[in-house]
Amino acid sequence: MAQNWVVTRQKRLFLAAIDILLWPLSRLDAALRGRPIEKIDKILVLEFWYLGDAVLAEPFLRGLRRRFPAAEITLLCKAPTRTLLEPSNLVDRFIVADIPWTAFSNKYAPVRYLRSDFAGLIRRLRSEHFDLTIDARMDVRSNLLMRAIGARRRVGFDVPGGRSLLTDRVPPPGATSHKVDDWLALLGPIGGPVAASAASLRVADTARASAGDTLAGLGLNHDKLIVGVHPSARQIVRRWPIARFRAVLERLAARDDVQVLVIQDPDGYGEELADMDGVVTVRPALDELMALLECMDLFIGNDSGPAHIAAAVGTPTVVIFGSAVSAWYRPLGEGHRVIQVDDMPCRPCFDQCTRSENFCITDITVERVLSEVDAQLQAIFAEPLAVDLTSLASDIPG
Repeated sequence: MAQNWVVTRQKRLFLAAIDILLWPLSRLDAALRGRPIEKIDKILVLEFWYLGDAVLAEPFLRGLRRRFPAAEITLLCKAPTRTLLEPSNLVDRFIVADIPWTAFSNKYAPVRYLRSDFAGLIRRLRSEHFDLTIDARMDVRSNLLMRAIGARRRVGFDVPGGRSLLTDRVPPPGATSHKVDDWLALLGPIGGPVAASAASLRVADTARASAGDTLAGLGLNHDKLIVGVHPSARQIVRRWPIARFRAVLERLAARDDVQVLVIQDPDGYGEELADMDGVVTVRPALDELMALLECMDLFIGNDSGPAHIAAAVGTPTVVIFGSAVSAWYRPLGEGHRVIQVDDMPCRPCFDQCTRSENFCITDITVERVLSEVDAQLQAIFAEPLAVDLTSLASDIPG
């Protein structure tokens, strides 16, 4: 079961108190519990977080579409999610919004919740008269939002904090279940879960054409391997040190059969690698990013949205995990390698590290990453990375 917050005794007590306060509301929905969910015309799915989260919801949306082929499926999401999922034709409508508690700072400032646009969003959603709302976040805030929207049936997990607000409560999955499994478990009350499968994204033809022009303009082609590197991540605690990415790039760029393409973030993170010989950089829009990732022969990066997108468009990956539990969020399917420091009792953590240093990421050495990259190249192309790992410690960081 993928956790979204650090579990503490104080939080458990707080959520238990919420359940006691909200218990009277559960009596209003008592007649619906246990009854089959039959005629469904309008469905609202809540996934208003970030790109990696949206990718991992794709197998659920696929299963939902198979279960309700004639229903109108609406997704409440951030703007980039629309760009990400629209080509897959799994969602009929996207309602784009920035929900207050997804902010990185001041997420509980009252002004965020009293703004006219947030109140207007709730009024708009209520006016839609959805038959069914679904959320996999296991978050009392999401449950409150579903209740405020006023859908007839509300599907979520039977966990402390707001369970009384749900009409259909799904038992929480096991402690090691993947986020994809969490989502698919929510199909239980509405036709039964389906077997877990890797996320799969479609790329728009226009984006493919744009990516082809970009690669040609950078002097890249498929006569050699294209290895893509994305050194950033939305959360700083998930970023492997940029100096170590530089060391990996130096070794890759030294090969005469490899072309190295660095993907910069929209804010420019990664541009400091642009001065390297044999390395080219690009800062693409999201739709072109998807197409570029599809063109790559191998992707290397942190646990991030681009890593999940790369896997979902069929590109083999090497993904560096830090504060998150890889068993919950790793790319599914064949052809992916995950690097993680296993002995890390403080994992998971989220927005900031509570220790003197985020050892979960800094304890991952350059040698280890190069070893995994070497294994990928051998497995996929039968061409080992020409590097003597025993010589690395003296001349590169990590």
